[in-house]
Amino acid sequence: MPLYSDADVSGLRRILEALSRQPGTIHLSELAELKAWATAAGASFPAAAVPTAPVEAATPEQDDKSDSDEEHWTLVDEDPEEIPAKYSEPSDADVDAAISAKGEAVELHADGKLAEAITKMSEALTHNPSNAMYWGIRALYHLEFNKPRAALHDANKTLELNSQNVRALRVRGTVNRHLGHWEDSLKDLSAAQAIDYDEKTNETLKFVQFRSMQRHKRELARQHAEEAAVARRQEELRRQRQREAAEEAAATAEAQAASGGMPGGMPGGFPGGMPGGFPGGMPGGMPPGMESVLQDPDIIAAMQDPEVAPKLTQMMQNPMAAMSMMNDPKVGPVMQKIMAKMMGGGGMPGGMGGMPGGMGGFPGASGMPPRGGAASGGTSRSTTKDDLD
Repeated sequence: MPLYSDADVSGLRRILEALSRQPGTIHLSELAELKAWATAAGASFPAAAVPTAPVEAATPEQDDKSDSDEEHWTLVDEDPEEIPAKYSEPSDADVDAAISAKGEAVELHADGKLAEAITKMSEALTHNPSNAMYWGIRALYHLEFNKPRAALHDANKTLELNSQNVRALRVRGTVNRHLGHWEDSLKDLSAAQAIDYDEKTNETLKFVQFRSMQRHKRELARQHAEEAAVARRQEELRRQRQREAAEEAAATAEAQAASGGMPGGMPGGFPGGMPGGFPGGMPGGMPPGMESVLQDPDIIAAMQDPEVAPKLTQMMQNPMAAMSMMNDPKVGPVMQKIMAKMMGGGGMPGGMGGMPGGMGGFPGASGMPPRGGAASGGTSRSTTKDDLD
């Protein structure tokens, strides 16, 4: 038969794990025999001290979350053992047993024996688990015994049974204060003070209010910074679109200037890319008078008009269509002006050949003799009897 049972080994293992996390607990009265044995074996221990927080270094991330609070806690202890629920009213015997256990717990707590006091309160809860006061007392004992997770558990249980339990509100508010949960702590401590004012709790509440205000200000600053970043990005995009539009406009203007300033890209400036200028026999190159056409702002503006430019291109490519477009209120005046400049420069001798009748109806055109008159430079002929002979 083995000297130690599995339960003995398991219990010892739990004690050693707890000591490795919190070496100072070796000075607890329930571990006095273990401490004496270890000391006799040559072990030495740090002086007994009341810890101000659970022993576990906070990471940089935790420091940031807790506003670099030197009293920040980390929940390293375990939840207390669950108390079985009773689904019926406790018997008179259970009530009496719970009252007796609770009385013993109070005495043990007064003697500084927190572990024994917690055990007795657990016994009281076993007999009467629906008593909110018992849960609140055990929550306070857990907090004083440096077990914030267990204290938080019992405080929550208390407030489920009685949301106005001042002891539980203070315990939960205190734990949340050390966890950096400022808003939750502020809510609980304020509620506790409203029910029963306590000077010590008020000091904690002032600290929590200050931290909560700091957190709120930082949150507002972060929000404003994000909004400013979005606004800057939108402004950058707007300026980028403006630059792109300006570059595109400059490239378009440069391309038009390189092609003579008119749409169509014809060497010499007219739309349609006609070799030789106007139809009707002008040799290649810029026709006479074209320079004055390209310098006329009204003509240039008309060439850039999306309604006029296609029609002018059609007229240049198909002179037969010119007659039907001369009555167009936009195209007609432009074409007449172009004709006048071209004819004034000597560029259209003979009257724009290629159109029926030489298109003699334009002012100043010289390609068509008057009806019934003599041809230019010729001799008048009349049908007489002598001619027939």
